[in-house]
Amino acid sequence: MAPASSYAQQYPRWEVFTGFSYAHLNFGPQTGTFLPTDKNYYGIHVNGSFNPRSYLRVILCDFSVQIGSTAAANLSPEKADVRTSQVLFGPEFIRRSRKSAAFAHALIGVTNNRLVGTIGGVDVVPDIANRTNLAFGVGGGLDFHLTHLLALRAIQVDYIPTRLSGSWESDFRASTGVVFTFDYRNAR
Repeated sequence: MAPASSYAQQYPRWEVFTGFSYAHLNFGPQTGTFLPTDKNYYGIHVNGSFNPRSYLRVILCDFSVQIGSTAAANLSPEKADVRTSQVLFGPEFIRRSRKSAAFAHALIGVTNNRLVGTIGGVDVVPDIANRTNLAFGVGGGLDFHLTHLLALRAIQVDYIPTRLSGSWESDFRASTGVVFTFDYRNAR
């Protein structure tokens, strides 16, 4: 009984998440280069965090990138890849139990959207359009502990409002994957 209660009072000092990312992005009417301006993209999501307390994570870097094909308006070549990435950081509040952890966060950072002309999957016109903008991330998720050093992130969902050309666009991101946990400490 003592080891089980001891385990429940410990928390990892460092965590690294990696997994699949889905994003629904709206580049807005001011970005007529992207057709359509509202589309789904797929990619990877990675973040690293430090836990100063059992209830608080500090997201040091939350990075995701999604890629998808689109048509480029009035440009040659006719096909293009949209490559979008987000780099965010900030606090995350977490409620831990022996088998799971629920969390919510408010993050700030930047997003970058690039349109690259391709023919047969090869980049032929780099950076037809390239924009870096202010972004926020508000969301949360749920982790399930598989072992002492590994957890499954069942879901993480984020609303990411992005400032594009003087107006706010609404983007959404969902991720799933694995969390690696290191350096356990006793909860205070």
